[in-house]
Amino acid sequence: MPDASRGAVEAALAALATELQSQAPQPAAATATSSSDRGNAPAASSSSSTGMLEASCDATQASREAAFASGSDSMPASHGDKQKAAKKLQEKGFDLRQLLHFCQKYQGAGRITSTTTTAEVVRDIIIPETADAGVHYMASEFMTSLGGGKLAKRLGSHAWKAPFMNTLLNILLDATEWQRRDLTSGEFPTSEKEPWGNLPLLDVNGKLRAADLLQGLDKAILDKTYWLCVFAVNEHAAICGTCWTCSQDEKWTKDPKTHLQADPCLVCHKEKHNPCKCGMKKTEPGDESHEIDLFDFVVGFVDALVVCLDPKLEAIRRVWCVAEVGRALKAGTVYFRLAQGLAADLVEKLWQGEDLLETVEKCQATSDADRERILKNIQELPGGVAAYDAFVNRLLVLSLGNARKLHELNGKGLDAVRRMKALEMDVTWAKDLISTQELLPEDTFSILSQLESFKMDCGGLGELSDISALKGLETLLRLKELSLVLRTTKVADIAALSRLGKLTSLLKLNLDLCDTQVVDIAAFSCLGKLTSLLELTLDLSVTQVADITALSCLGNLTSLTELILKLGYKTKVADIAALSCLGKLTSLLKLSLDLSSTQVEDISALSCLGKLTSLLKLGLGHYNTRVADITALSCLGNLTLLTELILDLSYSKVSLEDKQALWCQITTALPNLTIDMQ
Repeated sequence: MPDASRGAVEAALAALATELQSQAPQPAAATATSSSDRGNAPAASSSSSTGMLEASCDATQASREAAFASGSDSMPASHGDKQKAAKKLQEKGFDLRQLLHFCQKYQGAGRITSTTTTAEVVRDIIIPETADAGVHYMASEFMTSLGGGKLAKRLGSHAWKAPFMNTLLNILLDATEWQRRDLTSGEFPTSEKEPWGNLPLLDVNGKLRAADLLQGLDKAILDKTYWLCVFAVNEHAAICGTCWTCSQDEKWTKDPKTHLQADPCLVCHKEKHNPCKCGMKKTEPGDESHEIDLFDFVVGFVDALVVCLDPKLEAIRRVWCVAEVGRALKAGTVYFRLAQGLAADLVEKLWQGEDLLETVEKCQATSDADRERILKNIQELPGGVAAYDAFVNRLLVLSLGNARKLHELNGKGLDAVRRMKALEMDVTWAKDLISTQELLPEDTFSILSQLESFKMDCGGLGELSDISALKGLETLLRLKELSLVLRTTKVADIAALSRLGKLTSLLKLNLDLCDTQVVDIAAFSCLGKLTSLLELTLDLSVTQVADITALSCLGNLTSLTELILKLGYKTKVADIAALSCLGKLTSLLKLSLDLSSTQVEDISALSCLGKLTSLLKLGLGHYNTRVADITALSCLGNLTLLTELILDLSYSKVSLEDKQALWCQITTALPNLTIDMQ
C-alpha cells in the first residue's frame, strides 16, 4: 500500500478546524460528506457478527483512507477536471427501486441474509459480477437492466463490517420517512393501499418483503436517489486481487497482473480479502481515472448525508468517520438513521447521561502512526480533544432526543449546532420515559431556533404522559416542516401543542396521537392560524376523543393541497358537523378521511366535499359505522378531476342497493375514475 499519507480524517479535521476557528459563521451550502467505512471482512468468513468492528484496523480501510488523504493533500493541477470527474461519479448513484430489486434478487437466492456484511456483498457479489467487464456495479448487467446509474441526491455513510441489510433499511426509512416500527407493525404506513395485507414488511428473520414494497410504494419514493461507494466505485481499479501486505514487494511489482489474479497470495500465501481474476491495474492518487480522491467533490453536489447507524454504533467508531460527521454538519444536513434500534448497554448510557462514543483518543485508526497524527490535529483545535469529544457526542445524542448536555457546548461548536436547519429525534429507545422534560431542558429549542425541519418520534413509549417541554416549539419560527409522533403513549394533556399556532411559516405538519389517552382536542383550534400549510396529517384514531368542534378551524387552511384525518377506531366521535368546513379547502388535491368504527350516523356534513373540484385522490373510511344514509356522497360526482377513489362502507348499515346505486351514479359521472368501493 503506498504511503500516500495521513488518512481521510485529516482532510475532514482540517475542514472542521476551519469551521471551529472561523471568526464568523459560514454560509450553509447544500452539501454533505461520505463517511463510508471501506473496511473488509476476512475472505474465509461468511457470517461475521452484526456490525462488529475488529480492534485491529482493516487493510482495505487503510488503503481507502490513505488514498482519500492523498487525493485531498496532493490535488492534481486541474481542479476543474476533478470536479467534472466527480460529477460523473455522482451520476453512479441508484434509486430506491434499484436497491429493492437488488435486495429481492440476492435475498431470495439466500446470498444476502440479515447478517451478511457489506464487505461480503462486495467480495461475493459486486466484484465477481463485474469482473469480466471491469466496471463499477452500476454498470453491471443487472443494474443496467434497471436503468443504470442515477444522479444521487443523498450520500449514504455506512460501515462495511455492518450488515448490508442495516444500510438498506436505513436508506428505506430515509426515503419513505417512516418510523422503524412501520417495518414490523404489519400495517402499511399510509391508509391508501395495502398490497400485502397485515403481514410485517420485515419478518423476525430480517427478511424484507422487497417485492411488495416495489408494488406498493409511490413512484416519487421509488425514484429517490442515493450514493454508496460500493456501487459507484470501480472495485477492480481499487481493491480487488490486492494483498495489502505484499503489493509493494519486489516480486509483486515485477509481475503485478499475475499476483493480482492469484489466490492465495503468491508472496505470503494467505487468502485474499477480495480475490478476483481480472488482474486490472490499480489506480493511484493523481491518476486521471482515480476515483477515491473525488469523494470530497462528490459531497459538494449532494443534498444531505445519511448516516446508517447500527445497534452498536460501530459505523461511527472509526476516528475518520467521526471527524467526517463533524465536517458534514459544517455546510449541509446530516440525518442519523437507526433502523434496528440501540443495544441495551447504549440505552443505559443514554439514561445515565454518559457519552455514547468514547473519547476520540480511543477510536480506531489505520495505524499507530496515523492515529498519532490525527490526534495531533484534534489537539490543535480550540478546546482540544475534550471540546471535540463534546461536539460529536452532543450531536449524536441530540439525534436520539437527549438534549440534557447541549448547554455544555460553546464557541464555534455551539454556533454550528445553532445553525442546524434540520433535526430528527428518535426517542423510541427511552421505554421508561415519563416526561419530555427529562430529556429536553427548557432552553433546548431556543438553541435550535434556526431549524426549518424538526421531527420527533416518541412512539411506543408506554409510560410517557407529560409533553409540556414541547411548548418550547413555539420558538422555532423558521419551521417549515414539523412531525410529532406520540402514538401508543399515556399522553392525555396536549395543552402544550396550543403554542403551534405561532409557527406561521409551517408548510407541512404531522401530528400522530394514535392510541393515546387524549380526550380534549381544544388545543388544536390553534391550527387555524397556520394559513401557509400545504400538507396536514392528524391521527386521533384509538383515542377517547368525542368532540371535534376544534377542527372547524381547518376551514382557514385554504392553501392546503393534502389533508389526512384519522378519527376512527374506538373514538367516541358521533357528530361530524365540524367537518363541513372542509368545503372551503378548494386547493386540495388529496384528501383521506377515516371515520371507521366510530359512532357516526349522520354524514350529511360531507356533502361539502362536492365543492373540492380540484381533488385528484380521495379516500373515505366508514368501515363498521352506524351510517345508513349515504345520500350526501352523491356530491362526489361533481369531482370531475378525481382519478382515484377509495370508499369503504363495509360492515356499516348501508344497504347493498344503496351501495350499488352510489356506484352507478359515481361511475356514470366519472367514467375514467379508478374506484375501490367496499
